[in-house]
Amino acid sequence: MTPIRALIVDDVPLARERVRLYLKDEPDVEVVGESANGAEAVRAIAALSPDLVFLDVQLPDFDGFEIVRRLPENVRPVVIYLTAHDDKAIHAFEVNALDYLAKPFDRARFARALNRARGELAHRRGADARPREYLKRLAIREKGRTDVVATADVDYIDVAGHYLCVHAGKEVHLIRGTLNELEPELDPGEFARIHKGVIVRLDRVKSLAARRNGDCDVILKNGTRLLSSRTYGDRLRTRLGLPGA
Repeated sequence: MTPIRALIVDDVPLARERVRLYLKDEPDVEVVGESANGAEAVRAIAALSPDLVFLDVQLPDFDGFEIVRRLPENVRPVVIYLTAHDDKAIHAFEVNALDYLAKPFDRARFARALNRARGELAHRRGADARPREYLKRLAIREKGRTDVVATADVDYIDVAGHYLCVHAGKEVHLIRGTLNELEPELDPGEFARIHKGVIVRLDRVKSLAARRNGDCDVILKNGTRLLSSRTYGDRLRTRLGLPGA
């Protein structure tokens, strides 16, 4: 049986301890990490790829809803929100949370939420067992004709106003759409989001150069330098099989 990899996010140590204690007797759940603020949580989710996150709504830097919004939909874990305020429940479900636990919650209520998570993950894993078809070609409509660009020929894709620029060798093609729409259609084994406005093909990356503020420059084999924001940096290193910063 594949264990459920869980991450606990709460700025109150006793609250994290309660969740960890309740999970201790669950043989199919493995706690892979804990975070005390939003920035730590974003980095931990990127690096650890947990299946399930117990996520406090109110954190010192930004709230739990913002954490979920920062994650691409195709890599979002199952989320159970932890909150001391019942009025946050509606917002929790608006961001597709599986459940929410109002503090202080007891073991029985926690168990019901965990069982819901088990069911959702079983459903997701069943869907994942079916091969996913990702885009192999992009249709580029230019001046009354349609050109076809293989995704294997793409170096990177960035944003230009209402268009996306597809960089393939010395050519740049414009297509309509957004990165949020295109990203789930690209094979995550071949492409990675490195910035809110840039997706790069992983086999084009030559090196990473860290900046003092936590961002980094992504240097491609053709010499192009792209900025990777700190939000995406740890995830990029993980996808490239590199150690963390």
